[in-house]
Amino acid sequence: MRGDTVDSNSSRIAQALAAYGFDIACKVTVGDDLELLEKELARLASAYPAVIVNGGLGPTGDDLTAELLARLCSVELVENQQALAHLQQWCERRRFELNESNRKQAWLPAGAGVLANPVGSAVGFWVEHSGCLVLATPGVPSELEAMLSGDVPSVLQQKFPVAEARYIRRLKLFGVGESTLQQHFNDNRGLWPPAVELGFRAGAPLLEIKLEVQDRAQLQARAEAEALLREWFGDYIIGEDDTSLAEVVVQALRNKRQKLTLAESCTGGGIAAQLTSVPGASTVFECGVVSYANHIKQSLLGVDATLLAQHGAVSEEVAIAMASGALACSGADYAIAVTGIAGPGGGTDDKPVGTVWIAWGRAANLHTAHFCYASSRKMFQTMVPAIALDLLRRELAGNANATVPNYFRLRRN
Repeated sequence: MRGDTVDSNSSRIAQALAAYGFDIACKVTVGDDLELLEKELARLASAYPAVIVNGGLGPTGDDLTAELLARLCSVELVENQQALAHLQQWCERRRFELNESNRKQAWLPAGAGVLANPVGSAVGFWVEHSGCLVLATPGVPSELEAMLSGDVPSVLQQKFPVAEARYIRRLKLFGVGESTLQQHFNDNRGLWPPAVELGFRAGAPLLEIKLEVQDRAQLQARAEAEALLREWFGDYIIGEDDTSLAEVVVQALRNKRQKLTLAESCTGGGIAAQLTSVPGASTVFECGVVSYANHIKQSLLGVDATLLAQHGAVSEEVAIAMASGALACSGADYAIAVTGIAGPGGGTDDKPVGTVWIAWGRAANLHTAHFCYASSRKMFQTMVPAIALDLLRRELAGNANATVPNYFRLRRN
């Protein structure tokens, strides 16, 4: 409630359950106060057929969900043997001692049904109150995600068997904004299949487009809508569902049996971190250099001191030299080099904060691009690695000379 934690679980719940035909009508956040929680939950239970309570299942004193639902249903808290067995097995696998704090997680409202948690120590559970199905789920995102593909939809479907699954297709884009997409859609609305609902979700760095139809008979219309989007914005579409730019680049390199190396300055290893988060990245990425200081650019990447003196570290010449040096010392096929001014200080009239030079490609065919991404340091270090990966993505896909993406064109110095 103080803003220390940002709620992302509600979007996880909404997205996961929409596929089963369940819509979220209301989202409420309440502080860790039993009276406030009980009052709000009683109101929700009287207004909706099902309520999901997220969080508050842990071992600490402010984890109040089990006590809350016991009070609401006017039953006692009891040690649930199924929950206790789960806790014991969870501790044994990790060679932990099951202490009293952990054991608190096995105390559930009498008569509660258990929702299996394949990841964490605390099981979820469900109860019924005045005809409303109330499901309690853990707040840890990885645990919640596991349960959203397991017992949570299963119990909901048993209670509401008439719910119809939605047919949703999600596409991820980079380099184009919502307003451009919406305007193009408005200008070509007559071509759009009316059965297909179009939705947008903006994010950094990727934008999501959602195509939704109500039943299987409309899947052909959805395919036609997707074909239109690919015709209009094919260069910007990087993949489906939760695909990342790093995953696309790794797969493209793997398909070509090629390797990539990096020479990073202002991104501080951010590109390497994204690549190595992809399973199997070691087959295409063996090394990168974070050359934050000029003397490291010289000693590890072989950047000539004369280039640094004449053009400065943030320059096309140095970006090319960094990429060439990384290729020479790694033996890789492709390189990305990034040098810039992340801010908030360090800018000049000629090179303001946000100035970036990127070099990418093969040793015999290195491309360069010059941008100014004037923003917070955090956003700079989110977007610039994405820009670098997208430029290489386009190169690997053979569309390096396609339309310059909006994010780049509008920020070019």
